[in-house]
Amino acid sequence: MNFLDLAEEAARLDPDKLAVIDYSWGLRESYTYLDIERLSNNIASILEKLGISKGDRVSVLSYNNVEYLSIYMATIKKGAILAPLSWRASPKELAFMIDDVEPKVLFYHREFEDLLKKALEMSSSKPKVTDIEELRRLHKEELGKSYQKDLLSEEDVSMLLYTGGTTGGLKAAMIPYRQVIWNAINTVISWGLTPNDVAPNFFPFFHTGGWHVITIPLYIVRGTVVLVKKFDPDEAIEVIEREKCTVVIAVPTMFQMMSKSPKFKDAKFSSVRFFKSGGGMSPYELVKIYWDKGAKYFQGYGLTEAGPNLLYTPESTMKEKAMSVGKPGLFVQLKIVKEDGTEAKPGEIGELYVKGPITFVGYWKRPKETTDAITPDGWVRTGDLFTIDGDGYFYFVERRKFMIKTGGENVYPSEVEEAIRSHPGVDEVAVFGVPDPKWVEAVAAVIKPKPGWRITPEEIKTYLRDRIAGYKIPKHIWIVDEVPKTAVGKIDYAYLKRTYSEIVNKEFL
Repeated sequence: MNFLDLAEEAARLDPDKLAVIDYSWGLRESYTYLDIERLSNNIASILEKLGISKGDRVSVLSYNNVEYLSIYMATIKKGAILAPLSWRASPKELAFMIDDVEPKVLFYHREFEDLLKKALEMSSSKPKVTDIEELRRLHKEELGKSYQKDLLSEEDVSMLLYTGGTTGGLKAAMIPYRQVIWNAINTVISWGLTPNDVAPNFFPFFHTGGWHVITIPLYIVRGTVVLVKKFDPDEAIEVIEREKCTVVIAVPTMFQMMSKSPKFKDAKFSSVRFFKSGGGMSPYELVKIYWDKGAKYFQGYGLTEAGPNLLYTPESTMKEKAMSVGKPGLFVQLKIVKEDGTEAKPGEIGELYVKGPITFVGYWKRPKETTDAITPDGWVRTGDLFTIDGDGYFYFVERRKFMIKTGGENVYPSEVEEAIRSHPGVDEVAVFGVPDPKWVEAVAAVIKPKPGWRITPEEIKTYLRDRIAGYKIPKHIWIVDEVPKTAVGKIDYAYLKRTYSEIVNKEFL
């Protein structure tokens, strides 16, 4: 069964409604839902001329812009699969992605021309390559529906999004169109989104956050999304204020950077209904900064393979349950499973499982990883440890793969980070495990001091002695200028674990 032509239906219902405000080309450009329907039809016509048909992959290597969004809307019309590529990838990684998804067509932003050229030299795939800026001329053309429409069905794969996934390693999650739509409906209902809502998108389109956290949910309800080229804390505050944004979603690092911006003090945020943090837990100190400013702030949780908008905290309990990620939304089933396979009771820790129409269908060309991630009865294993309280609110504990097992004891990095962060001189901290010849793993930390502070590892160890158990105190501490981040601003724990494990291993030799 054909499902939903998202661009066409939004334009039919509300053609003159403002859909997108695009700052990505250095100007403030605005587009209605009818504008995007026309552009996406034009692009669909181009795709047909380039030989794109049902199931073919269309890749994009670009900053966010309205043309990128319209390419996706065009792939829906053609039954094709959008396969976004990360502009943060190395040439080797990019070549791997291109060979993996084998796109017939690849649109790129000219700033990434050298990166793409190097990747294609390593790649065996030869897609038809087009500068995405060439699509800008299509805004003023009227090619009409000069293509054969072959809409996606509910179970058709709509996107291939690269992720470390629940089982590690670079792989593409197959996102069915029903996951796109049901996550959007779930978000609209849970968050109470309306056509009056305006939200910035600070996530890149090669990440699930770029599409499914706010862009598609707003499209479903015909709100307005604001696109920026890249996240900049000063610009972010200016955009929120200027465009009277009502909903603001970002990762904790972005919110931290905004709070340190000189523009933060004078920002009123009077239009904002709530700030939502995702992609990692916000420390309480950061939550408090926003609440003290009179802004509602709550934490979220999701993953590429499920949702990503799985839970919601009602406004009435946002402050009381500040460190919770909320209760399950509609169309979401959650359970916490202990190591013995039984379901956890309140206060017990186990792995979070997800089920419902908001889950993916597996990893592209990776049947074993798919079997590892999805149980025979359809539950997606998240690989993340959770607990639940007596009121039914869920709490993120740790990613299972980052839990540290030292001398038979479980250490949760987030708990140690919270203790270190309470030191007045600590700006940022990341805790992870490294090899140890005696204890198998040892607790390690990198710490970025606040400006003007000089901190030593021994000072931190002494500070922690009365605050956490001895086996949780980091054996190794490095003072750094910056804590490495991923493309979306999350702390890159995988990089830290790999890099500092190599340093520690050399010490053993």
